[in-house]
Amino acid sequence: MIRSTRRLSLATGLALGLAAQAAQAQSLLVDGFTSPTAPVPSVFLGTGERSITDVAGDVPGGVRTVHHNVFLNPLPSVSVAVAGNGGLSVSDGVGATSEVLALYGAFANGVTPGATSGPHLNLDVRPYDSFELVFRGVQLAMNINVTLYTANPLDPDNPLYYSTMGVNAAPATPGGAITVILPFAATPGFNFGDVDGISLVLNRAIGPLTGNGYTLDSFSLVTAVPEPGSAVLMLGGALLLASRLRRRAAA
Repeated sequence: MIRSTRRLSLATGLALGLAAQAAQAQSLLVDGFTSPTAPVPSVFLGTGERSITDVAGDVPGGVRTVHHNVFLNPLPSVSVAVAGNGGLSVSDGVGATSEVLALYGAFANGVTPGATSGPHLNLDVRPYDSFELVFRGVQLAMNINVTLYTANPLDPDNPLYYSTMGVNAAPATPGGAITVILPFAATPGFNFGDVDGISLVLNRAIGPLTGNGYTLDSFSLVTAVPEPGSAVLMLGGALLLASRLRRRAAA
């Protein structure tokens, strides 16, 4: 009887723990690219770099800068980047390779890392552990990098201003959708409690791939939890086990 009661308590605790874990999942939308309502395009027929700055009340700090840099285009082909109206889209022609930067807060008014002319976000990201990026229409593999900046390092005598994380991702089939979960870098000494700038760079280190295309629909801070299907199965199994043990204990 005592052993059954212990099993029952364990199963019930597991079920409640999974439910609590799901309830504690958190997210913060950094950018849904809803602004500007009229999308702003950047078009190149060769190589070059262009910046698009817009004020958007729906992003941290209220300012976002998009940089479109075409660094390889021997043919030359058309390379287009469009920001706004619900997405950040890129379409590179044959032989063309471009990178796109979306900068927020202290990065927002300068391309050079370390520029702090933008508004400090004073953002506490400790409730989160990852970034989530939701793409559609992805033609080829992608390289994704995010850098966090703090103006207030934890140790002024040995200041650490940046934490950078990156990942490569690819669609299952060309033109498909992908959701990328990018965990925070393990950067001891970085002040995750006071992030003042966020830099998102797409395809800076993509290598020989050319002619890519994609649309980024959302860029968010998230707390990573088990996949919904797995979590539901685990929770269902735990509840079933608890129910069976409860019946055995009552018998």
